[in-house]
Amino acid sequence: MSNGYQHILGIQRLACFGGVVFAVVIMFQYFEFPYGDVISSLFSATKIHITNTRSYPHENSSLLLQISGDMNMTGASDVLVKGIMNTYKGHDDDMIDIIKHNRSETKKELDDSIDLNRNATSLSVHLANVSSVIEVPRKKQKRKVVVISEMHDILVHNRESSHSMKPRWSSRADQELLEAKVQIENAQLNEEDHDLYPSVFRNVSIFRRSYELMEKTLKVYIYKEGEKPIFNNPEAVMKGIYASEGWFMMQMKKSKRFVTRKSKEAHLFYIPYSSKMLKATISPYSYDRQSVVPFLKNYLDMISRRYTFWNRTGGADHFFAACHDWGPEETSQIMATCIRAICNTDIEKAGFELGKDVSLPETNVRDPQNPLHQLGGKPPSKRSVFAFFAGKMHGSLRPILLQHWENKDPDMKIFRKLPKVKDDKNYVDYMKSSRFCICAKGSEVNSPRVVEAIFYECVPVIISDNFVPPFFEFLDWESFAIFIQEKDIPNLKIILLSITNKRYLQMYQRVKQVQQHFLWHVKPVRYDIFHMILHSIWYNRVLRVNSM
Repeated sequence: MSNGYQHILGIQRLACFGGVVFAVVIMFQYFEFPYGDVISSLFSATKIHITNTRSYPHENSSLLLQISGDMNMTGASDVLVKGIMNTYKGHDDDMIDIIKHNRSETKKELDDSIDLNRNATSLSVHLANVSSVIEVPRKKQKRKVVVISEMHDILVHNRESSHSMKPRWSSRADQELLEAKVQIENAQLNEEDHDLYPSVFRNVSIFRRSYELMEKTLKVYIYKEGEKPIFNNPEAVMKGIYASEGWFMMQMKKSKRFVTRKSKEAHLFYIPYSSKMLKATISPYSYDRQSVVPFLKNYLDMISRRYTFWNRTGGADHFFAACHDWGPEETSQIMATCIRAICNTDIEKAGFELGKDVSLPETNVRDPQNPLHQLGGKPPSKRSVFAFFAGKMHGSLRPILLQHWENKDPDMKIFRKLPKVKDDKNYVDYMKSSRFCICAKGSEVNSPRVVEAIFYECVPVIISDNFVPPFFEFLDWESFAIFIQEKDIPNLKIILLSITNKRYLQMYQRVKQVQQHFLWHVKPVRYDIFHMILHSIWYNRVLRVNSM
């Protein structure tokens, strides 16, 4: 009897102990304590994670599938060559010689990758015998990549098919816009101009005629409503990477040629707000981009009640300039009808509409008293650095760039953020001494490096899928900049080496020619960045105006 009682008591104690252990495991899982996943793995033999610690290009996995199917007909390096040549048609024939020179090294890398892939496959088969369930990570869905030529086709299509709403009542300003539209569309061919360079324009004759009509015709009404520092306070944003907001606002407000106090003669209405200051003032600690929308909506409700301007066209003749990353999303609904001049111009996101919206240049102003400080760079013969990039690891693309090129090749000076020195001299010196400046996107598609490269006369190499470059309506960006798809980062040097010296010198010269259109002046000058931004807004408004 005594032995039986002790046996029952022992079972109860064991059950209690098991219950406590189970409760502890559940608690670790529920509250996500450190090592909770380790403890849970002790009780689960059905989840096996395979981690490959060796570093290889992200695109190799898809490339290997293609290679494995083609191995009977061609070598691995031949498959890579075909892919590059198909993507970058139009490059010089030197591409072929350069790729042949690099075949042996490329083939070795790919063969190593294939061996690693086979090892991983055999490991997966072996582990499958241990467990019937293996977790496979979901393949990330790829976004559609819209290349520059396709963007131009979209622009032309939008020009032909979309128009702003007809005004609820007519005005003299509408008639003046219609007259300007006819003159622009019938501009005569004329490429003789000492201040403009036809080689960097799609159609310099149309640009010149439109610009002249803007100077002669355009009147802008600026809203005075709105409290500082969000509204009518350019001094708050005159330095740094969002300085385009402050500089444009300041020069717009000071303009005697374009600003009018008579609303009836206005062709455009300017909402003078700063997206940077809106975020910093209303939502400084939030990452919710919709958190500032109610504030903007209240502002629009106020001006639409006080005036008739917005209601007459539904906002189609209103515009603003916003360079902060939040700009597109905070305005994508309540201000969608406006002409939105924004830096974050992702054609696949935030409703950016080619032909209506404007790509605002992101400019990093280091010295507000002298925005042209250190302008220019070394001549080509003294540019000793082949390709350069330095910056913080914002977003997902830059870590991939560094994975492939940081400390991998003496010609490729690819760094993280450089140590802070006075006036960013290290960074600036690299820009001034490099043939190619890598403009890799950060958290969003835009980067101040695009304008910085032009400022320091370095050929921009833009790696940012779906980025609409500034003044896209008129500038022929492919004449002075190189666009490389994000997936082709592993082939970056091969692509840049395909640019012959003759072609590089031509692009370098065109960078210098287009430079005048990206410069802030304390007092604006003809064809500078202020006038180019305003012209893009004017041009898009003119071409979308409807007859009554």
